[in-house]
Amino acid sequence: MDVSVSTVEWTAKASDPEHVDVAIVVDGGVNKLGNVEATPETCAIRSAAAKVTELLCGVDSFVAEVEPGELVITHRREAKHVPIGPSIAITIAPYRIPEPSGP
Repeated sequence: MDVSVSTVEWTAKASDPEHVDVAIVVDGGVNKLGNVEATPETCAIRSAAAKVTELLCGVDSFVAEVEPGELVITHRREAKHVPIGPSIAITIAPYRIPEPSGP
């Protein structure tokens, strides 16, 4: 049986000292999700399962769920749909705090 699985990675890069730009990388494609009040250090993966994953950043939560042919990412009441083709599950890369840039 041929099973297709998509790879997911959450990113949260500082846009200023009090905010991060959150994105989800799905099979190498970057999908920007928004700017929230948090720091990269206050973001963490809360859930990492085969069908759902959640990233917490400060008081904000981003949830990505596998649906037929797509990954549905919700934040507040907004949803973003990212195609995943025939994938029936996801693997989640560890969350990494970005290295500081510059001196």
